[in-house]
Amino acid sequence: MEGVVVVGGAAGLSAALTLGRVIRSVLVIDAGEPRNAPAVGVGAHGIPGREGMSPLELLRLGRQEVAAYGGRVVSGRVAQVHRAGEEFSVVTEDWQRVRARRVLVTTGLVDELPEVSGLAERWGRDVLHCVYCHGWEVRDRVIGVLGSFHQALLFRQLSKEVTLFLHEGAGLTEEQWEQLAGLGVGVVEGRVGALVVDADRDRLVGVRLVSGWWCRFRSWWWRRGSWRGPVSSTVWAFRCGRSDGDR
Repeated sequence: MEGVVVVGGAAGLSAALTLGRVIRSVLVIDAGEPRNAPAVGVGAHGIPGREGMSPLELLRLGRQEVAAYGGRVVSGRVAQVHRAGEEFSVVTEDWQRVRARRVLVTTGLVDELPEVSGLAERWGRDVLHCVYCHGWEVRDRVIGVLGSFHQALLFRQLSKEVTLFLHEGAGLTEEQWEQLAGLGVGVVEGRVGALVVDADRDRLVGVRLVSGWWCRFRSWWWRRGSWRGPVSSTVWAFRCGRSDGDR
């Protein structure tokens, strides 16, 4: 085998397709856990010719194209990679082994969600992460951003009503306070404790701070990223007020 690609997302399949087209034997090993899997009903954006296509459909077509040039895509998770003379030995979790001259690691990013009650259950639905992925869909709405000054500035381009929830993030400098005020971006201090969901309509309706204050909104965003690790977040907030009950 001339090349093994670890993880068959868009980058991995693109690499495998390129290798196949120059008649290189290539194997893609993928666990079937794409980063955007939770985004049910949300299309992939920013891809010329495929705008709005389902991410899973995009991967399915990519695998077909790789196969058309002799490449193989198999299910599995790579556990170890060892140097073996002039080659590499790639070992999967179920102890399948393959030797290759080159190994291309295209694991990309994973999203590390903040520890806010109820957030993980809404991830990819009401809780989103990328202004460039979802910005058009939330334009002109009331938007709230969790803990990211930079993200608040980005979303201000999309809406005149943006609120920054500082949560556990670093405090703002005097210059940042002035910049947000000049743009009309509201700021809510305090840690967010939980998301509030309308169970009957199965949709996010707000957040509750640990202090007891609550804010109503329609969607939330969180942003961090690392290699198979973090994301971005934002929240659409309508108003905030004190609540001692569950209303």
